[in-house]
Amino acid sequence: MESVLKDAKSLIESVGTYARLVIVGVWFPGFLLFCELAYLYYIFRMPQNKTLLVYTADALKTIESPVILTAAVILVLASSIATGYVARDVTFWLSDFWLKRGWPPTRKLQEIFLQVQHVYGQAQVDKIAAEYPVFRLATNDPDGFSIPRSPESYVREFCKLWLRTRAPNLSTEGIEIDINMDIGLVLPIAAASLVFFFTLGGLVGISLSVIFIAASVFRLYRINWARNLETEQAIVNFLFAHWEDLTTSPQSEGTGSKPSPADSNH
Repeated sequence: MESVLKDAKSLIESVGTYARLVIVGVWFPGFLLFCELAYLYYIFRMPQNKTLLVYTADALKTIESPVILTAAVILVLASSIATGYVARDVTFWLSDFWLKRGWPPTRKLQEIFLQVQHVYGQAQVDKIAAEYPVFRLATNDPDGFSIPRSPESYVREFCKLWLRTRAPNLSTEGIEIDINMDIGLVLPIAAASLVFFFTLGGLVGISLSVIFIAASVFRLYRINWARNLETEQAIVNFLFAHWEDLTTSPQSEGTGSKPSPADSNH
């Protein structure tokens, strides 16, 4: 009974974390981007004698059927959610493109691993890494063997899954959540530059547009920095758990089954 309660608690906590991540990192940025795109469409295609809010309010007053009104609300929510997911995928693609080009603050897996060896001792690090073949990606080239993703993603995901099941107190899930929440704001910030440019115009509009474009690029820069940090932190926590013998067996927690890999976008 105790093991069932523990499993139920873990499930509820994971669902709560995922729900917060989706709402803050996908739905809300998607709604912002949807509103920005709707406003741009309005200023180009709709009459300018009314503001967007007044125009929307008047349009809603003409809808007498509650079914149609409910369908319109659902359509807006569905469009916002879809926009949020598309925006997140596009931003992750831009981040991957940035990292593959090696632009600052990118650090390759080999570089991160060498830095970890230098700080914590090569002998101590290599002793643990030698037990897990995945760390060969950090010390050797794939020898012509093609892998679909970057080497750091395999090492990072392995360490994260291992920590999540064997040393949850050292999990790097917090960094992952921050990255996913932050990455949803890149495109809404960039789209705000278009809103200011076409709404205000002149020097003020151009200045605000440049500021918001710079802000979106800086957010992407910080996201790439955080993704490198997550890789480093996952490796360090993985090694620390072995050095201090902080591992716990999944069977001792009453699960009795192997964990299934979690989906990840980075």
